[in-house]
Amino acid sequence: MAKKHRFLKILADRIADNLLRDEIVIADNPEEFREKIYQILYDDYRTEKELEEEAEKIIQENSDEVFYRGVSLHKARKLIKEKLAKERGIPVVGSPLSRDKANYLAGKILKLILTDDTLDYTEERGVIRGIIVKSFEEVSKLRKEIDQRVREKIASHSRPIYEGTPEWYALYNRYYNEELIERGLLEPEEEM
Repeated sequence: MAKKHRFLKILADRIADNLLRDEIVIADNPEEFREKIYQILYDDYRTEKELEEEAEKIIQENSDEVFYRGVSLHKARKLIKEKLAKERGIPVVGSPLSRDKANYLAGKILKLILTDDTLDYTEERGVIRGIIVKSFEEVSKLRKEIDQRVREKIASHSRPIYEGTPEWYALYNRYYNEELIERGLLEPEEEM
């Protein structure tokens, strides 16, 4: 499982755990509930990736125009992605773990909870949404902690290893997996 997908799984599990633990949501099949949450997250991730790929293709096809107008590639990518999303009726909201994205996806997960016959809930909608958003914040904090720890490990080598080099990426991935295993978020046999 790719690192990004691993974190979607971790996020789905965190959301499910936070909702199921105190029986805020009662699921006939908790594993199926986890999978449904993961699917919502993964579908949104795929949609974002498709928009990014299409925006990149448009930039490549119109690179002379982008260069002529003096627009940075980052800004052009963002503007094109927003236009594509608007044309398709897809909300474009922030980075994967931003507050806006958390609120947007919390709404989708809440809709699942309210409409799925295999799920019941014991709290008001606002409380449930708040727990889901809090789960996003917890996983975002976790990602930052792991990233910082991995960078510290790389920096602690006796000789400098420069970011962006193949060696740096190899160490980053290895230490990242080690951190996930140490925190119980990845089984050793799941390692890539």
